[in-house]
Amino acid sequence: MKRPASPPLRPIKGRTLREIAYEELRNAMLAGHFEPGQLITIREIAALLKCGVMPAREGVQQLASQGAFEFLPNRSFRVPVHTLEELQKIFEARALLECYAAERAAGTLKPSQVRTLRRLLARLAVADEALDASQAISTNYRFHFMIYEACRSPYIVDAIDRLWLRIGPLHLRVFQSNRSDQHEFFSVLPQHAELVDAVEAGNGPRASIILRALLTQSLAWYEVHAFQEAPARGAEQPQAARPAGSRTARV
Repeated sequence: MKRPASPPLRPIKGRTLREIAYEELRNAMLAGHFEPGQLITIREIAALLKCGVMPAREGVQQLASQGAFEFLPNRSFRVPVHTLEELQKIFEARALLECYAAERAAGTLKPSQVRTLRRLLARLAVADEALDASQAISTNYRFHFMIYEACRSPYIVDAIDRLWLRIGPLHLRVFQSNRSDQHEFFSVLPQHAELVDAVEAGNGPRASIILRALLTQSLAWYEVHAFQEAPARGAEQPQAARPAGSRTARV
């Protein structure tokens, strides 16, 4: 039997409203514009994005499927508040994936990419003086993922990205802490420079060791300075959504 001819479909150009809503929400989540425990309704998201309810709902639902939001019974969503055990498991998975990606990326970066990494580190070095929270968090994300993407495995990078989505709001705790605690958090920047050196030199095992140490130190900081126990499921108090960039005091 002769196969029916393919329909005369043409590629869809541009992005749909759902894709734009998802990307904007995803970027806001990664940049720390939402706080742990924050409650959000679809109408509030639609108002912030200046779009219809349908694309806002689809964007939030896609992020919820990736663990960035939690469904609540009253048709609202909540930014997860992780328990200590959950946080430790996330960092355990990050170490496995990110150290592997860094090792695979060693020796693959172009000189221009290495120079970009060093410029990003220079920006982070003054993060607590010249950059606001979202700029610093975004710069840190760009630094790490420039290395991870060089491992040339989109599946590994996607898995890492989903883990970062789960803890994006937690990064705000750094900038809600006092100056002393912030300086302690950023004291690992010299090790980031060593990571760049190892990747540039093609020393994958060394890059993996450095990154594992960085993740261990980062987890230890959050355990001491930023961790809070999640309230019992269903017992959270309402907290209205706020425009991107708004801040509250550290709890």
